[in-house]
Amino acid sequence: MEVRLIRLLGLSAAALLLGAAAEPPASGLQGEWRNTNNTVHLRVKPCGSALCGTVTWAAPKQRADAQKGSGRDLVGSVLLQDLKPRGKSVWRGSVYIPDINTTASATVTQLDRSLIRISGCTLMGLACKTQHWHRIG
Repeated sequence: MEVRLIRLLGLSAAALLLGAAAEPPASGLQGEWRNTNNTVHLRVKPCGSALCGTVTWAAPKQRADAQKGSGRDLVGSVLLQDLKPRGKSVWRGSVYIPDINTTASATVTQLDRSLIRISGCTLMGLACKTQHWHRIG
């Protein structure tokens, strides 16, 4: 009886550990994100002492626009660069805009577990744009 109980406890603990390992991160910027129109996917992960966001998938039109603007394929491009925490759920760094082949200052705010807001400005803050991105998975 005692051996059976120990085995049962061991199996239960293993199941809990495996289940916890399979869970996506509860919060944080790291992970896979998509824009509102689901035309670009981006993976945010550590790069050096900061976070970066690299395009993992893009629809044909977005790829063509990026190719026309920058001469490079959108997939594999690092859009979010050098993101560092600047408060609770806020990161600052830069965003690469391939359509116009320029880099702008950026602020990324995590609104909840599944939603971030990316704001970028060029021309000393005169031209700004904000997009919402949704966590995938």
